[in-house]
This record gives sequence, C-alpha cells and structure tokens, in this order.
Amino acid sequence: MFDVSVTDLGDSLYMIDAGMHDEPERLACYLFDTPNRVLIECGPSNVMPNLTAALASIGVEEIAAMVVTHIHLDHAGGAGHFAARFPEAEIGVHTAGARHLVDPARLWDSAERIYTPAGMLALWGPMDPVPEDRLRVLDEGSIIDLGGGRSLDVMYTPGHAKHHIVFSEERSGGMFVGDSVGIAFPHGHMVQPVTPPPDFDQPLVVGQLRRMAARQPGFVGFAHYGITEDAPRVFDEAEARIDEWVAFVESLGDDPDAADQLRSWVLGQYRSEGISEDDIDQYDRNTFWPMQATGIQRWLSLRDTA
Repeated sequence: MFDVSVTDLGDSLYMIDAGMHDEPERLACYLFDTPNRVLIECGPSNVMPNLTAALASIGVEEIAAMVVTHIHLDHAGGAGHFAARFPEAEIGVHTAGARHLVDPARLWDSAERIYTPAGMLALWGPMDPVPEDRLRVLDEGSIIDLGGGRSLDVMYTPGHAKHHIVFSEERSGGMFVGDSVGIAFPHGHMVQPVTPPPDFDQPLVVGQLRRMAARQPGFVGFAHYGITEDAPRVFDEAEARIDEWVAFVESLGDDPDAADQLRSWVLGQYRSEGISEDDIDQYDRNTFWPMQATGIQRWLSLRDTA
C-alpha cells in the first residue's frame, strides 16, 4: 500500500495525498475537519484504501459530505465506493454531472474508448453508481455548511468540463480548483493547461480564470498537485499558457502528429525557461498529450464552423 501522507494546512484543513497510480503528488484531496466534515475529491476507486487509511490516521471515521470538482475519473471515479464506505455522507456534484454518477455507464464507455478496457481497470479501478438519494446537486452560489460558522462557496466554472465547479472557503482563504486552472506540481508550481475533449473551450476557461482571480483567494489548492499562495501569478500564468498552447496547435493545422509536436514544443519551452529536468519529467508523466492536442483541435474546429 502507498505510504499515507497527510499535511496539516491549519484552520482545520488537511491535504491528503491519495497516492494515485501508487505515486506521490499525483492527486490531492482536501479535508475540512470541521463539525460537518467535508472532503473535496475522492479520486478513482483504486485509491480508496489509501484515502481511508489517511483519514483513519487523523481519527476520521465519519464524513458529512464528499464533493467533487467534476466527474472525470481521476476526481470522482471512486464516488460510488466512497458512498458505500461512508454511508452517512452526501455526495456533492454539479447538476450537469449528477446523472453520470448515478448511472456511470456512458461516462465509463466514453473513457474506455481512450484508455481501453484493461487500461481503465489498471489506471482507475471499477466505477460503482452513487444512489440517487445520496446526491447533493450543486451549482453557482450553492453553500456547503462546514459547521462552526464556516462554509464552502460554490462557483460554476465550465471550460475544462461542462460539469466543473470550484470551492472557496473564507477563513482558510483557500480556493480548490480541480482542473479549472490546470496542473501545477511542487516545487515551484508552474501552471500547465489541461485541455481535454469534448468540453475544452478557450474563452470559457479564460473567463473563469478571471472570475476566480477576482475572488482574490489566499491560496489555490490544486488537485494535481498541492497549494500555492501566489494566486495572482497562478491565474495570469494559466491564461498566458492557454493562449500559447491554442496558438501553437492552431499553427499546426491538420497535422496528424499534433500531439507529438505539442509535447516537443511544450517541453522545449520549459527547458528554455530553466525548468529542471526532474520537474519537466513530472509534468510529462502527468500529461496525456493526445488528449490535450485533440481537445484544442476540436475546439478550433467548432469555433471555425460556428
């Protein structure tokens, strides 16, 4: 089993390394150990032993709610398993994603076309449905009570996915952004876009980045991975890189090797910026380049035919 890693962030907030793919710093889940305990993200089902062990290590046996930023498998694939393990917990999800947690067949079939049946089980584990009566449907302006006068505020942030939401909490100053800003690995937290099909939409992403920045969070909590307190730089860098990626892919036209071209160009850019080879390798290993290129190409095609 992956070695449990739980970081006390203060203000009754913990960051849990879920040990996704049995590697450190692949998926961060955030626990508010408040009177109404709330966990942000559960990850895929095959991290459930790691997650439950981490919770037990800090004395947590009951959860009031587990909420997901969106329904992609690396964030919510284990929601049904989590619901079974914590039978009192509500499962919070955006309205556009709720039906897919109740009946995950369509979501699973779509992902299976990308990862193959064997790859799905190896990467994520199986996906069980969440009972409909356990769901809490969330949208822009929803409030999740943490108890003790604290709460999570919900923003609807499409652009990465139509079912994406972000959570903010006033006392800690945290904004928990899922994939809406990108991925940013320790140490240094350089932000890299995440541009998957079918929902990637450049103007939507940029608009949501500006909305999030306007909230002036004290720190940004990435799912992949960890926190950074330099929020203004994060949002500015995310917007700039999105624009650069889209411009580069657009310059390739219909090049069938767009994924390889994008990878080579991005990693070359990182080297020119002085990013260490270890950090570059971490970003490279955490990026499925064909999906990133395809997402941008699809959006460009839809834009040009609109």
